[in-house]
Amino acid sequence: MIDYDELNRAYDERRFYALQLEIGDACEQGCSYCYMNALPDKRNELDDDLVLATLEDAAELNLSAIEWLGGEPLLRPRVFFFLERARELGLRNNMWTGGLPFADDETLRRTADLCRNGLISVHCSSVDPETYRRLHPDRPVEDLDVILDGVRRLLELGYPAERTLNSVTFTGLQSAEDMIATIDYFEREFGVKTSLNVYHTYLRPEYADNELEQFVPSQRETAKVYKRFAEQYGAKRLPMNCVNKQYCSATVAALNDASVTPCATIRPADAPKIGVDGSFAEIVRRERRDLLFGKFRDAGTPEACRACALAEECWGCRSRAYAAGLGEYGLDPRCFRGAFKKPIDR
Repeated sequence: MIDYDELNRAYDERRFYALQLEIGDACEQGCSYCYMNALPDKRNELDDDLVLATLEDAAELNLSAIEWLGGEPLLRPRVFFFLERARELGLRNNMWTGGLPFADDETLRRTADLCRNGLISVHCSSVDPETYRRLHPDRPVEDLDVILDGVRRLLELGYPAERTLNSVTFTGLQSAEDMIATIDYFEREFGVKTSLNVYHTYLRPEYADNELEQFVPSQRETAKVYKRFAEQYGAKRLPMNCVNKQYCSATVAALNDASVTPCATIRPADAPKIGVDGSFAEIVRRERRDLLFGKFRDAGTPEACRACALAEECWGCRSRAYAAGLGEYGLDPRCFRGAFKKPIDR
């Protein structure tokens, strides 16, 4: 799924490995906790010419992979044209879908074909119908069966389980035991591993800030889930992120409003925009140090983090720090390993 040799070369050479490309914010999954600003009806969408020009720039910049994001990228009418062009340019297609579009056989088949050298990730945060209903209150609980059946049919097509993920968000609306049961289910039933994130307390438009606290899981519950998460990968511990710091540094995002940022969940209002402040390639070259988190690359992580056993692969989630108002270089407020308090997992 990830070419770690190429990723580490990109990190060492201070260049980019992957582009997170949001092509729109429309999504049908209705996650109550969504922090990607996905909405039932689109508000922002990159136009076709801009998507194609950005792909050309990504190839020119020697990137390896496109992370196709939304919203729900598979709702975009010309999405397969975009994926075909990316493949022609030598870019690996990684599709991050909620999974509901896989109810359509042709969508499933074409996604499998065009992402055969990359990965396909679905999003199913709980396999318990009652918990799923709580997480998606405006959607039928039958959506859960649609997603699980889509994964089953994807694997029956011959798509490798090792290049398939279930990308989940752990929130305060479910127990650690429920999240662990979901990880267990995907591993047992499909041989599919889980990619784990912990809720970011911002961005959801219809909630006031104080209402967002309901989605924040406790440190102790998070530590339980991460113990099981690490076991999937044969590790005792993993960074408390969906990726390591090497991937975080070597990834750049183009958002659905044309902003260019270090990460799709870091969305400053004053970020440079493609077409306003130059092409994607021009912006990346000009803003390269900030997009690579150059302050950490040059000066190191916060002192409180340096004694951590994971310091070589983790610098905390930059997005969670940003969401908490601590800035891109602040301490990760969701880390349970000890920057703010005595570690609870040692």
